[in-house]
Amino acid sequence: MEAQSELTAACSDLAEFKNYVNKRLGEQTSHSVARETAVKDGLQQQVNAEGSSLEHLSQRIRANNIVLHGVPDIAAHSRPADLTRYVSNKLDTATPRGGAPSQALSHSIRAVSHIGRPGSGKRAVLVEFSTHTAKHEAFKLSPHLRRSGLHLADELTPKQLKAQKGLEADFSALKLKGFRPFYRRGELKYRDQGFNRTCKRGEAIRVSAPISPPRASPAPPGPPPRGPALGRQGARTSLPGHPSPGSTAGGGPAPGQSAAAASTSAAIAAANAATTAAANAMAGDGDTEMPAPSPGSGAGPSALAPSQ
Repeated sequence: MEAQSELTAACSDLAEFKNYVNKRLGEQTSHSVARETAVKDGLQQQVNAEGSSLEHLSQRIRANNIVLHGVPDIAAHSRPADLTRYVSNKLDTATPRGGAPSQALSHSIRAVSHIGRPGSGKRAVLVEFSTHTAKHEAFKLSPHLRRSGLHLADELTPKQLKAQKGLEADFSALKLKGFRPFYRRGELKYRDQGFNRTCKRGEAIRVSAPISPPRASPAPPGPPPRGPALGRQGARTSLPGHPSPGSTAGGGPAPGQSAAAASTSAAIAAANAATTAAANAMAGDGDTEMPAPSPGSGAGPSALAPSQ
């Protein structure tokens, strides 16, 4: 009986020891997994940081460069000196949007070289400028160069090229809506209400179509032709011997005209006659003249002669 009790106690101790070992082993494994995960995350972050730094460095190297598409792939452009001369001539003779002569960009060209595969008839050319300002001035010549079959673009990194390729659907959508989209450093841009805006992947479907300016309404018709010339006070003047507007030959009111309007017309005619007589008196070296007869009075030329 004692031996059996001792055996039972030994088995119990062995089970406890086994549980203790398994527990410690599990703790060590958990610590190891956590440590390994932390190491992996740290390494991944370092790789991402290095990749971002490398991408940033690649973009800085290409910041002043452009790619000229559509250059004829002919024997005359096979040598670097001939190719540089061709590109310099195209840039220096181009006219920017404003119409003024372009600056001599050939002095800012640092290097020119072919890129891409030969034999396709047209080949892209990499143009490296010494300053970013020269690159900006070269992009102003894009409309003129397009008429010659040449197209300008930024030199992109492989990451930017991949991102730009994923924006082709948005580029087409913006174009169908009436915008003029373009790429800048791998980003899709479009001009809306005077501002350059950026379109992310899949955002073109939510962009509203541009608002067209209202058309100018036609000018209203001009006023009807005016009647006789107006005097200094705005009254219509009449010629001597002719009735003024609104009166008859006998001095009375015209048919359909009120007595007040007829009186006003007669007063205006009398004032004009008095003004004419005063002017003649001042120009006649002291000789006075009788006032001109009012229209319709029946007086002839003999009434104007001085009395004997």
